[in-house]
Amino acid sequence: MVLLLIRGDNYEKIKNALADIHRHGKLTILGKPRIMVPEAADEILKHILGTIKKPCKRACLVKIQENAPQAIDKIRKIHPPAHIIVISEIHEPYPYLLKDFPKMPILKGYYKSKTNKKDNIKEKKKLKKKV
Repeated sequence: MVLLLIRGDNYEKIKNALADIHRHGKLTILGKPRIMVPEAADEILKHILGTIKKPCKRACLVKIQENAPQAIDKIRKIHPPAHIIVISEIHEPYPYLLKDFPKMPILKGYYKSKTNKKDNIKEKKKLKKKV
């Protein structure tokens, strides 16, 4: 499990990025996305990358089931409309974010697309074959 820190100009772009991650990137979002203080998101980004070009106006944090390399590969292919940072266990802020995640307010207005049971069964079979 990894965390995705999504930074954007507004919550609509963040919601569109979440929908793209789920639909086109086929990443499994766990639970509900949480709103994060934009200044805190900028500080985390500075800690991970070093410098930032532009501060964000809105930010959100979401858990996904896949590991970091898979997530990075899939996100690169879809070009979402927001800045997405993959935070894994190797990053220092990870345990603190995981601990604070339940305390953060839920991002309202985002709903996962419903999938068919047949699609879920096919995905599970594909995962079993890969392992």
